[in-house]
Amino acid sequence: MSKIPKIIHQIFFAGEAAAPENYRRYHQTILDHHPDWEHRFWDETQCRNLIKENYPWFLDVYDSYPYRIQRCDAIRYFILHYYGGFYIDMDVECLKPIDDLLANFELILSKLIEFSNAIMGSVPKHPLWLQVFEEMQQRKHQKQPNIGFSSKNYMPYYVGYSTGPILLNHCILAGKFHESQTVNVCPGYIFEPGAPMEMDGKIFKSEVTEKSYTIHHMTSHWLTPRYRILSNVFSVFANFYWSVRSSLQLN
Repeated sequence: MSKIPKIIHQIFFAGEAAAPENYRRYHQTILDHHPDWEHRFWDETQCRNLIKENYPWFLDVYDSYPYRIQRCDAIRYFILHYYGGFYIDMDVECLKPIDDLLANFELILSKLIEFSNAIMGSVPKHPLWLQVFEEMQQRKHQKQPNIGFSSKNYMPYYVGYSTGPILLNHCILAGKFHESQTVNVCPGYIFEPGAPMEMDGKIFKSEVTEKSYTIHHMTSHWLTPRYRILSNVFSVFANFYWSVRSSLQLN
C-alpha cells in the first residue's frame, strides 16, 4: 500500500467550467486513467480559504503577490502539505496510470534540468514543504539575484524565483531531499517528454514517450501577453537548436 494518498489535485482559479477546452480534455485523460483515485479541483476561493483557515500566517504574503500565477504556485505546496497526493498542472495529458510509481515513496519529483513543480506527489506534512514555505516568505521581501539583465523587470524569472520551480529546486537541493531513499526522482521523460533534461551529467531532449506517464504541453497560459509572444519566438529558435543537436548526435 502506498504512503502517498491517492488524491489528484488540479487548480484553475476561474473554476473548472471556465477552463479552456484543451485543459478540460487533458483533465479527462487524468480522470480516465485514475478511476479509483479521489479528484479535487481547486478554484481561487477554495485556494485562498485553505490558506486563511490553516496557514493564516502566510495570508498576507499570499494576497500581496502581484501575479496570479504566484498564488497558483504557492497554493500547490500548501495543498500537498495539508492533504498529500499528487498535484498535476492543467496542461498535462495523462497517458497511463501513475499508480506503479508510488511504491513506498514519500515524495515523487520530476527532474528536468532542474526540478519541476508541474507534477509532484507527496505524503501529507512532508518536511520539504516547510522549507518551501520559509523560503517563499524570505523571497517575498528579498531582492532577487542579478542574472545578467534587468531581472527585476523579467516576469517569468521573478515568478520562478519567488514561488516557482527555481525556488523549489533550490529548496530540494539545499535540504538534499533528492538524495533520500524515500524520494522517487523521475527523469524528465517520465512526466514531461519533449522538454530538455539533464541525466548523467548530459543535457538532452527526449521526444520518446514509450516510457512516459504524462505529457506536459507547457501552454504557458500564465504568462502575460508580452511574455507569451516572447516565449513563442524563443520556442521557434529552441526547437531549431534541439533539432540540429539531435541530428548531430545521430551522425
